[in-house]
Amino acid sequence: MSNQKEKATHKAVRLAIIRIEKARPNIVSDKRKMSVAAVAEEAGVSRALIHRDCPDLLERIKGGVNKGVRQQRDAKHTELNEYKERNRELRGEVAELKAMLAKVQSQNATLIRKNMALSSGSAKNSNVTQLIYSK
Repeated sequence: MSNQKEKATHKAVRLAIIRIEKARPNIVSDKRKMSVAAVAEEAGVSRALIHRDCPDLLERIKGGVNKGVRQQRDAKHTELNEYKERNRELRGEVAELKAMLAKVQSQNATLIRKNMALSSGSAKNSNVTQLIYSK
């Protein structure tokens, strides 16, 4: 008969865990977090009974306690990976823009040299009209 009673208490504890996980407990507040005390109160048993007779369910209770922390950690990890990917993309864009800038600076320097050469040579050639450029 004690075996049958043990099965009944085991079932009561298991059902209490399920109700608390689904945030639909009968006795404790639905805002209460998963804990041995909350499960014991919901199942109508003592905490010692859970520790003594339900070690498998005790592990499930402890896993439920850390579930929120794991979810929060995983969300932060995902967010961090997204930021790392965006950072990688922006670094690539910066490198591309630096290369473009170097090319434009080189072209600008070449044009300045050509302009100076044409300006100094225009005094010798009467067909060239000198344009004055001011900043």
